[in-house]
Amino acid sequence: MIETKKINKFFAEQHVLKDISISYKPGDCSLIIGASGSGKTVLLKSLVGLHDINSGEIWYGKTRFDTLEFREKKELRKEIGMLFQGSALFDFATVEENIRFPMDFFTNWSEEEKLERVNFCLERVNLKNVNKLYPNELSGGMQKRVGIARAISLNPKYLFCDEPNSGLDPQTSILIDQLIYEITKEYNITTVINTHDMNSVMEIGDQVGFIHKGNLLWEGNKDNVLYSECKELDDFVFASGMAKKLRQQL
Repeated sequence: MIETKKINKFFAEQHVLKDISISYKPGDCSLIIGASGSGKTVLLKSLVGLHDINSGEIWYGKTRFDTLEFREKKELRKEIGMLFQGSALFDFATVEENIRFPMDFFTNWSEEEKLERVNFCLERVNLKNVNKLYPNELSGGMQKRVGIARAISLNPKYLFCDEPNSGLDPQTSILIDQLIYEITKEYNITTVINTHDMNSVMEIGDQVGFIHKGNLLWEGNKDNVLYSECKELDDFVFASGMAKKLRQQL
């Protein structure tokens, strides 16, 4: 479980996160939604330690993450998987080398053990015989799946996904959502996803938190997000017209 308690983040005079208190449970796909500039990306990066918060607390289970020293954070990061926007694969490395990277950095596994884990992760994301290919030889959807394979290579307790459907066509986006959802349930991972894609919310949103101008204005799930009494959330949800059509059909 991950829990934040009244966390605040400033960039110079700009107050980006304002007393954010929220918790994320194992086995749930927890989505952070909000408009561009709302603070959702800053929240995600604060949770994994890419940004230092100015005040408040971040807890991973019984461990307070924000007060850990660098080496202590490194130990905890062994339990964290991260899928970056755009996959963030190393162009100079093969698929196999990309997936091996966390193992090379964090483990003392043998070459045989690493290769076995690489192949297991590739099979889990429905990719075979791509070990020696380079990222530029893969489609966008395949690159995302390689990114997921790398993110789960150390069998993490926690999985963070930054805009996993960015740049993908609708059909591929659905496949990526379902893959993340299946892995979350299968391994009881605490999964936190930063997205603006309402299709993802409606498909896999076990928990949804809406950030607006740095404030957590609403919490719920995919079953009640369409019926919120929060005006700012309604404006965000129905901006595309997709959710409005869904509500009319229900």
